[in-house]
Amino acid sequence: MEWREQAQAAEEIGHWDAAISLVSARAECYSTDFLAHHNHLWHMDLLARAERFDQLTELTLTDVHARRRLNKSLH
Repeated sequence: MEWREQAQAAEEIGHWDAAISLVSARAECYSTDFLAHHNHLWHMDLLARAERFDQLTELTLTDVHARRRLNKSLH
């Protein structure tokens, strides 16, 4: 099973640690590689869905995507 399939399966059952770990390892904000950037957005979404607002808050200092996702989650 490919890492993406593993992450999706973990996400579906709410195993946030596994999903976040798999996706974050391949995520890069503002990457020229659109897949790495997509993975970054997926990572932000996973953090919000897992209610890891402390991690999102830390990232908001340097990451506009984290800031947007946190604001969306809290409103």
